[in-house]
This record gives sequence, structure tokens and C-alpha cells, in this order.
Amino acid sequence: MSSFPALTIVLFLPLLGVAGALALPRQWAWGWALLCALADLALAIALFVAFDAGLSGFQFHEAQPWIPGFGITYALGLDGVSLMLVGLNALLTVVAVAASFGLVRTSERPRQYLALLLLLATGMQGVFLATNLFLFYVFWELMLVPAYLLVGIYGGPRRTYAAIKFVIYTAAGSLLMLVGVIATGAVASASTGRPYSLDLGELVAAAAKMPVSAQVPLFLAFFAAFAVKSGLFPLHSWAPDTYSEAPVPVVVLIAGVMAKTGTYGFLRFTLPLFPQGAHLLQPLMIVLSVVGILYFALMALVQTDFLRLLAYVSLSHMGVIVLAVFAFNAQGLEGAVLQMVNHGIVIAALFLIAGWIAARAGTRDLTRFGGLAARWPWLATVFLIAALSALGLPGLNSFAGEFLAFLGAFRANLVAGILATAVVIPAAWYMLRFFQNTTEGSLVTAGPVAAAVAKRRAGAASGDLRVGEALVLLPLILLIFYLGVQPAILTTRMETTVTGILTAANARTAAAIPLTRGEANRGTTEVFTMRTQRTQRDGPHPQPPVGDPNPSPTGRGEPVGVVVMTLR
Repeated sequence: MSSFPALTIVLFLPLLGVAGALALPRQWAWGWALLCALADLALAIALFVAFDAGLSGFQFHEAQPWIPGFGITYALGLDGVSLMLVGLNALLTVVAVAASFGLVRTSERPRQYLALLLLLATGMQGVFLATNLFLFYVFWELMLVPAYLLVGIYGGPRRTYAAIKFVIYTAAGSLLMLVGVIATGAVASASTGRPYSLDLGELVAAAAKMPVSAQVPLFLAFFAAFAVKSGLFPLHSWAPDTYSEAPVPVVVLIAGVMAKTGTYGFLRFTLPLFPQGAHLLQPLMIVLSVVGILYFALMALVQTDFLRLLAYVSLSHMGVIVLAVFAFNAQGLEGAVLQMVNHGIVIAALFLIAGWIAARAGTRDLTRFGGLAARWPWLATVFLIAALSALGLPGLNSFAGEFLAFLGAFRANLVAGILATAVVIPAAWYMLRFFQNTTEGSLVTAGPVAAAVAKRRAGAASGDLRVGEALVLLPLILLIFYLGVQPAILTTRMETTVTGILTAANARTAAAIPLTRGEANRGTTEVFTMRTQRTQRDGPHPQPPVGDPNPSPTGRGEPVGVVVMTLR
């Protein structure tokens, strides 16, 4: 436990921006909010550098009693998974605030907008840092209010409909999760005879004794909230409306970060807390993921509104992440975490570019575009880079994550892997259609786009990429290239945590779920689950905490059903 409250500072520093944004004049408020966001990003980078990839469990841990009688503590921690998402949130908060300059300059309530944007970032940061289920739920609910207000107040013509739909879906899922949080503590206490606690470490240790009959409904209670946030089919219909009506900088945070809170929840809570329930419901999760991947890709093909097109693109990619999580192997989990980061970077760049094109042209209808690359070459160039990254082009950031995710899916279920990988065909179609319809071909001579181009040429202002827009996009474009050639900077920091989560999830199912021949033949950096005579003879043993690299629950190195193999 660190004496310096680094996690508390990285969590609540955006609130300093909230206070300044509400007190300062319009332009000063934006500058102060951006400064606080940059300071938070700098601290997140410092934590990334200081993080010890060789240690298991949570680092920089902070814990203070809050409501001890109910097992509630103020507990924060950072491991190899949450480290990635804390950094992603800090980065995209800077991007979102910087991209909001135009909105702040023209909006009637710019200070409230900035305050809500930073409050949303605070809620998401708390979700990734909390290691007590009640504290996690507090931050989970905190995300809902600013997101609802940002969409409902500052969104497009159908903002009220989109905001109400968003809050109904998310509130219903959150209510079910609250029931699950309370019940999880009660079941764990009854199973172990220990006092009621919502501390994640204690609940994971108690998971081995939770009956399967309780694990399945508890899994489903958490599933309701996580599936809605991640846009998993069929609980996704709020997302296209929200993504197309919210201001583009807000979509950067909702699609780039908030959607990851759902997949993070699956990985952080449902796998280690309800391992047997997760294994029993694995076929359902695989089916929903694969159906969503293909369905959303087909929906993207028929969209003419390119913001709705990107919404379905985002949902299809999120389906790949959920599929990889429930592959229950190291390749899948590492691919899922890596793709959470990569998807956040790419989808943020695509929404920003699409928003700028729509603002210049005055329309989002793909059928009205054509030939813009001849007039706006730099904007077309960054658009092409982001589009190719979304397609998973080797050498760009999405390739490594998608490769690992699909590899994990193949190792878990051959049919699901084949069907999921088939999405590359419609993906190439819809993304190249989007790019070519807007930038290639002959320049349109009639309609709003032609009028916008003519107006830009006649005036002093250029329609091409501006300096401020280039500075907003620059970190995203650099990361697209850098993570494309150096994904190991992320995978090395998450490997120990992923191994620990698999050990926690698979070891506790060894007595209930037999190993199949297909599962026994899995390859690199794999966690194998086996039923052993010793487990049947001696009964269950205490389990290691999440992140413990020692596969022996007793700490003495005996073979008790989990073998961790790393082939180099």
C-alpha cells in the first residue's frame, strides 16, 4: 500500500477542472479544463511507467474504512488491466476537452458542458480503479447522470429521445446489478461464515465456495449492466441513437471509454467472482457475441448517415472484445484488453473526423458526398489512416488486438471463430464504402456538400484539416502507428494480471467442468484446467488472489489442477 495517494489524485483531479470550469469565463473555463485533463494524463503516464509488470495483484493500493459494518471501504487499486483503461480514459478526456473548443465558443451553457464532461471522466476513472463492489457501483452510477445531461442538453435534434432511451437502458441494467452486488456479499458471507464484505479480494477468495445455483443468477444480474454498456446484442438499441445525437466530443468518451466499462466489468468481476456460472453461460455469451458482430456489420453496410454507420462499426468491434473475454484463454483475454485500448483510440479518431466533415458539409448523408480528397487532402489522409486501422491492417494498432482476439475465439470454439472472423468481409466493405463515397470519385456539383466546398473556396477559411484539429488528432494517429509496431508495451504489463484472472476463473471450475481433448491442445501462454484425483480426494483448497502467478492455491507448488505453460 502506497503512502502517496496517486490513485486518489488521478481519480479526482478532473473534479478540480469541474470547479474551475464553473467559476471561470467561457474561454478561460475551457483552458482550465484542458489543463486539468492534461495534468491527469501526465499522472496516468507516470503510473504506467512506474507500474511493475512482474508483480501480481493490485499496485498503488489505497484503502480506508467507509461503512465498515456493511463491508464498504474506499479501496482503489491498479493492475495490468485497469492500468490500460485508466490511461485510455485520461487520454480521451484530453482529446474530448480539446475538441470541444468550438462548442464551448458557441454554446449557451459552455461552463456546465465542460463540468459535465469532466464529471463523466471522473466516474469512468472510478469504475476502473475501485476494488470494492459498492464503491464500483457508486462510480458506475455517477457516469449515468453527466452522460444523460450531455446528450439531452447539447445533442442533436432527436437528443431528448436518445437521452431518455439511454437512461432507461442503463438504469434498468444498473438496478439489476445493484441487486447482484448486495446478493454477492450475502452469498459469499453465507458460504464462508465470514462477516459481510464487498471487498473484491475477499469475494474472489470466497468464490470457490459459492454454489453454482447462486452463481448463475448473480452472473446474470451483473450481465444486465455490463451487456448494456458494451452494446451487446440485443441490448444495444440505445447506442446508435446516442452516438448519432450526442456532440462528437461526448461520443469520443461514450464510445471510446464508457463502452469499455461493460467489457471491463465482464473481465474484472464475472469471471473471477462467478467462474462456474461464467463457464456454464459461456455458450450463450459466444452466441450473442457472434450474432452481434455479424448483425452490426450488416447494419453498418446499409447506413447512409455516417455517424450511425460508425455507431454500428463500434458495436461490431465491441462484440469481438466480448467474444475474446469468454474464450477463457490467455490469447483471448490479452486480445480483449489490447483491443479495448485500440478500439478506443480508433473510434475516437473516426468520430472526430466524421464530425468535422459533417460540420463543414452540413450533412451526414453519404449519398451526397464525393471527391473531397481533391479539396481537403490532409483531412482525407488522416481519415484513410483511421479507416485502415479500423480494418485491422497489419502495422497499425488494431491488428495485434484483433489477431489475438480471433485466435482466442478459434481456440475456444472453432465454429464461433470462423463466423466471427468472417466479419472482415463486410468490415472492408462498409469502411471502404464510407471512405470512398466521401473522398474519392468526382466532386459533387450540386447539393449541400458542393455548396459548402464552394463557400470554403470563396472565403478565407480553408475546409481542410486545421491546426487545432491536427493537434487534437496527433496523439491518436501517433498511437495508431506506434502500437501497431510495438504492442508489447501493453501486453507485457497485462500478462501477469491476465494469467491471474484465468487461474482464478479456471481453477475453481476444475471440479465441475471437465477438460476436453480440444481444450487440452491449446498453445502459447495458456492456462489449462484439469480434474485431478487429488482435488477429488482432498476436497477444495483456498485459492490464490487474482493476479497471483503461483498456480498452486496452497502456495507449496503441488499440482492441484492448474498448469500454466509459457512457450517462447
